[in-house]
Amino acid sequence: MAKSAKNEKISGLLTSEAEVLENTKVKLTITVTPERFREGLQFAYNRSKQYFNIPGFRKGKAPRKVIEQAYGKDVFHDDALNHILPDIYEEALDKHELDPVYRPDIQPGELSEKDGANFIAIVFTRPTAEVSDYFGLTYPNTSTDATEEDIEKALKAEQEKNSRMVSVSRPAELGDNVTMNYKGYIEDEPFEGGSADEHDLKLGSGQFIPGFEDQLVGCSAGDDVSVKVTFPEDYHHADYAGKAAIFEVEVLDVKANELPEINDEFAEDVSEFDTLEEFRADLATHIKESKEKNLDNNKRNHIMKKLIALSKAEVPEEMYLGRLDDMFRDFSYNINMRGMDVENYMRFTGTSEPMLKASWRKQAERDVDAWLALEYIAKKEELVCTDEDLEKRVKDATQKEGDELAKIIEDMHPARRKEMERNILCEKALDLIMEKATASDDEEFEEDDLLEGDEDDDDINEGGIL
Repeated sequence: MAKSAKNEKISGLLTSEAEVLENTKVKLTITVTPERFREGLQFAYNRSKQYFNIPGFRKGKAPRKVIEQAYGKDVFHDDALNHILPDIYEEALDKHELDPVYRPDIQPGELSEKDGANFIAIVFTRPTAEVSDYFGLTYPNTSTDATEEDIEKALKAEQEKNSRMVSVSRPAELGDNVTMNYKGYIEDEPFEGGSADEHDLKLGSGQFIPGFEDQLVGCSAGDDVSVKVTFPEDYHHADYAGKAAIFEVEVLDVKANELPEINDEFAEDVSEFDTLEEFRADLATHIKESKEKNLDNNKRNHIMKKLIALSKAEVPEEMYLGRLDDMFRDFSYNINMRGMDVENYMRFTGTSEPMLKASWRKQAERDVDAWLALEYIAKKEELVCTDEDLEKRVKDATQKEGDELAKIIEDMHPARRKEMERNILCEKALDLIMEKATASDDEEFEEDDLLEGDEDDDDINEGGIL
């Protein structure tokens, strides 16, 4: 009954035709009923009528036809299409059983209250991969014992954690902290966001525009420095992009990291142990436990790379772009959750959305290729996502139970539900592959296989595959 009600709500699709242009590119030609187009026009009119000034009428009181005569008959067309297209587009996708991987390219056609609205949607669809010989893969047979190198690395980390910043009289070096007042100028004029007082900057951190920090190396407390930089061509603030700037910097202080000596006294200060030997033994125990915890993820990463290499698929560029969009959305959310604004973050770090996405490109490709490979295996092995699987996933994500949990699942958007079911199937496929994989003494983990510290036990999550 619920599905029938939904279809009635989005009714308005008069005709639709699907033409395959390429393996993963489909042209949808869609006609909307006159009734639905008129409903969209009325919605657009009601939403924006108060913004039109029509002589003889109070604001918001001019009839739609009068506004169309004054501003053109197509004045409400764009808003009308934006209102009706999402449901119509989704209905056409369902009709032709298309699984899009990126936003469509919409091309409006003839728009008429009498005959309806026509438009073309270029849709990029999900490809199907093929994976051969996916059972019996091997992973490195590795020890989880703590090595001397592991212990020294842990000691170094503890040393860094217990370091302190002290003012130094020598010139600043990379890694030092510089406290400064600065004011930036473009064409001899101060610009918004270009100045600050008593700002702390770690040289070499890459927080500022490229070239800024390098020019502070060698300065000392009390120095006045003119820093000349050029904003990147793809800088997110268009008014500054590609322009030269000068920052007048007053160096207030230079601080360096002072590390404590690693000895018995150090061990007593940072741990519950009296000697360095006891502390080292405890570190070895924790390192071994951490390695054991992460070993499964490391093995799965290693196997996943092999599956990707065995997979064959014609992946549209748009699918990678869609994954990058998702990654940027998640990044923005995480920045906001920490009380920061993503635009300000990018401005102060000298980065931009294109720059961030370029740095994530390799991971985005790996995520997409992994999903496609695992989807193929899940289908080939006839794996299923049960109602219980979905319920557990939603419960874990929302911490809801009973009627609240049932309501969340009932109201879930079909596309969101499908994506969640797909992730569950991918996890099951990888679990099956791991069950049939074996250890080998002839292999070693590569650097990007290895995870350090405590990681989530799920290899596949809403963000991707580890």
